[in-house]
Amino acid sequence: MSNWATRIKSRMKELDMTQEMLASKMDITRGAITHYLSGRRVPPLKQFQRLATILKVDPAWLQYGTTSAKESAKKTGKKDKSEQAHKIPLLSWDQVTDFIKGKITTSEKLEYVPHFFSDNENWFALKVKGDSMISPTNHSKNFYEGEIIIIDPEKTAEHGDFVIAQLPGTKEATFKQYVIDGGVSYLKPNNPQYPIIQADKKTCVVGVVISRIFCL
Repeated sequence: MSNWATRIKSRMKELDMTQEMLASKMDITRGAITHYLSGRRVPPLKQFQRLATILKVDPAWLQYGTTSAKESAKKTGKKDKSEQAHKIPLLSWDQVTDFIKGKITTSEKLEYVPHFFSDNENWFALKVKGDSMISPTNHSKNFYEGEIIIIDPEKTAEHGDFVIAQLPGTKEATFKQYVIDGGVSYLKPNNPQYPIIQADKKTCVVGVVISRIFCL
């Protein structure tokens, strides 16, 4: 078995994470996870990064058994310039509208999450809460409480996208799937216990979910 596969299995054991759980969080099949863990298939670089994020480890350690310069900087207490440059503000759900309108800026004291995909200053992050985006049948892409989702406010929502929206008369944003049926737009939860909301002209889709990070 490859050493990286051994490290994945070791970390899964530490987190008490099953193959089904890991497959769900990565949005791939359990069969693909089985191939990875047996060493029969090598994950592409982006998958290694996702695995490292989900397993809460350094990507370099997961792939090669070594420590990256960024991780070394954390241990020595020295700041890594690249990590400072690439970070996304983690907002509360009632800060979304003010952030989009520029009433909250990145110069203010905010909590941040690091990322490796872009240095786009307009992106922001939210921590999933509740169970409205968990399907009891697991037929949909599930989002669990505690996960961090990354949102691009400049991306136009299309049918099937997961979005952050602001409903009329509410201060707090909502997280739903954007669905178009018969020319009418809806905000659909994964959990059928929650209502489907028709998106009218006063409903504002403030951004599209483009990535997510599993947080323990």
